Amino acid sequence: MESSLYNRVYQRVSTEVNNDEQLCTYLAEICSDSDSHCDDLRDVIDTMFKASHPNVSETRRQHLIYSLLDMIEEDRDKKNKQDTDETNDEEDDIDLAEKTERDGECKLCGCTQRITIHHMIPKLILKRMRNSGKESVDVAKYLVEVCRPCHNEIHRIWPHSELAREYQTVDMLLEAPAIQPYLNWKRKRERTA
Repeated sequence: MESSLYNRVYQRVSTEVNNDEQLCTYLAEICSDSDSHCDDLRDVIDTMFKASHPNVSETRRQHLIYSLLDMIEEDRDKKNKQDTDETNDEEDDIDLAEKTERDGECKLCGCTQRITIHHMIPKLILKRMRNSGKESVDVAKYLVEVCRPCHNEIHRIWPHSELAREYQTVDMLLEAPAIQPYLNWKRKRERTA
C-alpha cells in the first residue's frame, strides 16, 4: 500500500514534469523510503531532473527539490512524534504505578494502611529494558505494594543498584538480614497499636 508521502510526492512531481510517470514513480519511491538521507535525496533528485528534463530551470528544479525535502521532513517529524507519544505512554505506566497510593496491605510488615508501589527493579532500568526493544518487559511483576514507612526503610538500607542486583522479589527482601530489626519493630508496633 502506498503511503500518504508517496502520493504527495508523486502529485508534486507530476505537476512539474507534465505527468512523466516513470520519473514520478521513481522519485515518490525514493522519497518515501524511510532509510534515505536528505542530502543523498537532494543529489539524486537533482541528477534525475537534469537527465530527464534538462529544460527545467535551475531555480525551478531547486524549488521542487526543497519542496520535496520539506515533505519528507514533515512526514518524518510526524512519525517521530507518534513514536515519542507511544514511548511516553509506555513509560507513563512505570511512573504512574509509583504515584498511585491507596489503602491496602503492606507486603513486608502486613499492616493495613496507605500503600505505595516499590519498584523491585528501579524505574530507570525498567525503562531502559523496555526501550531497548530486545525483550518484552512485564512491569507489574517488578512492583510490590508496601506502606510508606517500609518503602522509606527499604531505600534507607539499600541503594537502587543493590536492590536491583540482590533483591528482585518480596521474599528476598523479607529474608534479608538488614531489614529484620526494622520488620520486628514494625510488626510489634502494629500489634500494640
